[in-house]
Amino acid sequence: MFKQVTLENFRTHKSTTIELYPVTLLIGNNNSGKTNLLAGIQHFCNLVRRENSDNKKSQTINATRDLYPHKYRLAKDEEPMSFSILWNNEDGEINYKIEICESSNFRYNASCQEKITIQLANNQISKELESGYNQPINILELRKKIQLDPSLEENEKALCELFFLYFTNTFSYHFQPTFLKQKDNDDAEQQQENKFNNSLEIEERRIPVSLGETGSNFQSLLHHVKENEQRIFSSFIAKMRTVDTSFIGVRYDPNRSSLIWEFDLGRKGSVEEFMPDVVSDGFMKIAAISLLASLRRPPAIIMLEEIENGINPGNIQQLMNWIWQATSPSQDGFGTSQFILTSHSPSVLREFNQHPDHVYTVRLDKRSRQSDVRNLNTALDTLVGIGAIKDDEVEYETEENTGKQLIKIPKYQLAELWYTGTIG
Repeated sequence: MFKQVTLENFRTHKSTTIELYPVTLLIGNNNSGKTNLLAGIQHFCNLVRRENSDNKKSQTINATRDLYPHKYRLAKDEEPMSFSILWNNEDGEINYKIEICESSNFRYNASCQEKITIQLANNQISKELESGYNQPINILELRKKIQLDPSLEENEKALCELFFLYFTNTFSYHFQPTFLKQKDNDDAEQQQENKFNNSLEIEERRIPVSLGETGSNFQSLLHHVKENEQRIFSSFIAKMRTVDTSFIGVRYDPNRSSLIWEFDLGRKGSVEEFMPDVVSDGFMKIAAISLLASLRRPPAIIMLEEIENGINPGNIQQLMNWIWQATSPSQDGFGTSQFILTSHSPSVLREFNQHPDHVYTVRLDKRSRQSDVRNLNTALDTLVGIGAIKDDEVEYETEENTGKQLIKIPKYQLAELWYTGTIG
């Protein structure tokens, strides 16, 4: 599980650290920096994925593509743009950091530095490896160095490799109902057939990438999965029926080059059929998330922007309950994902009233163009301390594992604090 992420000098994030949970919420007004935080995680994930792709030739870090468009505009030239992430499982813990900065050693490329700290669960002594600190380089080479390093034990190398596999399996989406509902066409179907050569590629690599940021390939992907990956499709149907018990499934109509969505609306012996464009926006958004969650190895982190768009406020609770369920370990061997959500809706915020530490409020300082990111639990504690929230209106709960004190307030009051601008 990923535990913490830090961004420095990335767009509006001069220095931002957030703890990661099964579901983490970033809430703030438009143009506050929520998207920039997700973009930062995705940017560095893409760099590592690109370097460790099937391409045998290492790719250089290009300053005009990988550094200049993303660096915090008020940062000094010598200050690096950096990213660090903490991850652990039952075998140990990994802390990985990457820095990118300008360098006179490379004409068009940037200098990059990497550092990893390895801590096995049964060993109190950690090991640290680094790349690019003693001699300037413009490629990410640490992952390859780890596998060749004779000082590391095999279980340490395996832990590092598992971390990189999880980290590079991170994807950000901003699903748009119009794109999610696009009909299949023969060219799209043929392209999918050419992309998917075997089930391993389908599950682990191609679906999250091919889905697209807005979900433009969703209908054709689902059609392909129905025809070629029954295990994934069955899991998808089961997840969707937890959302709407009237949902039966989908079938492909070649005459209309489209998936037909089928529901049992209570008319005895009758199945109602709907084209994608008349299915509700919220249902289609949940369907796209369900497809990702149905993979045996789903994305380790699924980042979803403006989760409330297309969802009736009255159905937000159902959606959030479903997302929480998707993070729970399954009994059928399927993997689970962590979610990072962005929103500016109090309807989403109030569903976290039992988990205020999972929420971060994001504001933008217009003078410095710097995002201010604060943990909601800490903010509520401050408000109680100064009397803005009466002590008898809150509940305190101490987590057993961490000893952290959580402040819990009623849903309506949390939404009111947001409406009045007291938080957020």
